[in-house]
Amino acid sequence: MALGEVDYGLVGVVGGLAAFVSFFNGIMASGVGRFYAISVGAAQKDGAAGVEKCREWFTTAVVIHTVLPIVLMAIGYPIGEWAVRHFLTIPPDRVEACVWVWRFTCLNCFVGMASVPYHAMYGAHQEIAELTIYSFATTTFNVIFLYYAINHPGDWLVRFAIWGSILSVMPSLIITMRAFRKYKECRFLKKYIKCWVRVKEMMTYSGWLVVGVLGDLLSGQGMAILINKYFGPRVNAAANIGNTLSGHCTTLSGSLTGAFWPVITNAYGAGDYDLVRVYAYRVSRLATFLILIFALPMALEVNEILVLWLKNPPMYTGGICLCALAVAVIDKTSFGYAIAVHATGRIGVYISVAGGVFLLALPLAWVFLWAGLSVYWAMIAILLTRGVTAFLRVFLAKGLVQTSVSYWLFKIIIPLVILSTIGASAGLIPRLLMPASFMRVCVTTICVEIVLLPLAWRFMFDATEKEFLYSKLPTRISKRLKKW
Repeated sequence: MALGEVDYGLVGVVGGLAAFVSFFNGIMASGVGRFYAISVGAAQKDGAAGVEKCREWFTTAVVIHTVLPIVLMAIGYPIGEWAVRHFLTIPPDRVEACVWVWRFTCLNCFVGMASVPYHAMYGAHQEIAELTIYSFATTTFNVIFLYYAINHPGDWLVRFAIWGSILSVMPSLIITMRAFRKYKECRFLKKYIKCWVRVKEMMTYSGWLVVGVLGDLLSGQGMAILINKYFGPRVNAAANIGNTLSGHCTTLSGSLTGAFWPVITNAYGAGDYDLVRVYAYRVSRLATFLILIFALPMALEVNEILVLWLKNPPMYTGGICLCALAVAVIDKTSFGYAIAVHATGRIGVYISVAGGVFLLALPLAWVFLWAGLSVYWAMIAILLTRGVTAFLRVFLAKGLVQTSVSYWLFKIIIPLVILSTIGASAGLIPRLLMPASFMRVCVTTICVEIVLLPLAWRFMFDATEKEFLYSKLPTRISKRLKKW
């Protein structure tokens, strides 16, 4: 509304030129965070040695994240400006404005990459509350700015780019300064500048992460192309809706896994492998349960929810949404094991196998669609490969961190299946008694949660988890729960 249709499209196109840098930056940040977390965990056993090791990794990260942005900008900036001026389809009167949008985009990318060594230290220390405050403040200021822009019409394209740069650069600079003052590990030591062994180790680990993420991306984009070829853009829209719905249902679960990632890595760095296994089991169990809280009522009333949301949803949307939800649930059943494998750093075989299985979904889906089957079979191909990947995660983790396959099957999978079956059965009752409506969606959700939550509390949470939750609840409520 503030920019207008053309300028909004131009922001997306010009900003998209830096998508690779943002993608690469995210991968490198994950790699840096892993090595920090290992060192922070080691410091719990041997404080001085662990801090010194973390400073070594910090210096290595600063070197990498200073050289790489300079190289990427030296190569990418002139290419991007040439593309804006001569390659992209841009109205002549907007070319200069788009050049400035590109320049501010490059500034954001450079500062973002250079601040990664400081930003990752927060995650390694499991102190993410401060980062959440910055994110909340940024969103709030952005809403205020856009509200002002809507009420003061004009040429906002360049000013929008400047404002976006401020909202990107300022938090990064604040985080950098705060991390330097807050963490004694954030000290650049000249003696570690030429530590090529560390550089090689960090780049190798990040390189494998790139391979794994590219495999996932190629699988997703390739599936979109296949669907487009056989069914057209309307079914692509249905697939996008399915992914969006699945993403909403996994938000809380994703927060849990994100919080546990540095915890498991810290435990591995401290040599506490029993704790690594406990956390791996806990993440797989609780992350899946958190998806089921949203996914079960969503699955039971998906068609009605789509009508309420989209009025006229594209064909196949309901079935695709069900498949997308199932993929999300299957993926989380073994996610804790995946985090444990990543903590070891020995991810070459795991990435090769998991990425290969991800990509197998494409030829399998192509065979199904070539045979004249419906689009649902393309989703079934994804389901099958994700199921195989889940088992492979558990199997590979057994060899690397001695996790238990039988525990995964009998303590995670079977209880979750029973819990889901009972919860879904309770949610089916309103469908038998009430016509399709928003009220039925609400009643179905209530029926599912009334059954699901008490059963999960009784049979899925262990004693340690219950005691932790007791300590966070008011005394009167915690006493009643203990009695129950």
